[in-house]
Amino acid sequence: MKYAFIAAHEKEFSVERMCRVLGVRRSGYYAWRKRPPSTQEQANAELLTKIREGFEKNWGLYGSRRIRHYLLRHGGCYSRYLVAWLMKIAHLTLRRSAK
Repeated sequence: MKYAFIAAHEKEFSVERMCRVLGVRRSGYYAWRKRPPSTQEQANAELLTKIREGFEKNWGLYGSRRIRHYLLRHGGCYSRYLVAWLMKIAHLTLRRSAK
């Protein structure tokens, strides 16, 4: 997570200073950038695509439980907690329906 923070703020602050403040080595950061995404990161990205599809298809009214059931109906078997975590990271928040 520290490396992702550094990558996100690389244009605002120097990499050297951020590494010093966060207590990581610059060489570790640059090695992390060159490394290809792990299989777990790839699987999470693929699942997040499916979650976004279900979320948008249901007008942003489905939370993690309903999205999980949507995925189950479409052949995926995932933990509700994994779905909730990915939705939180992607900032997929519920839109309240008008009553």
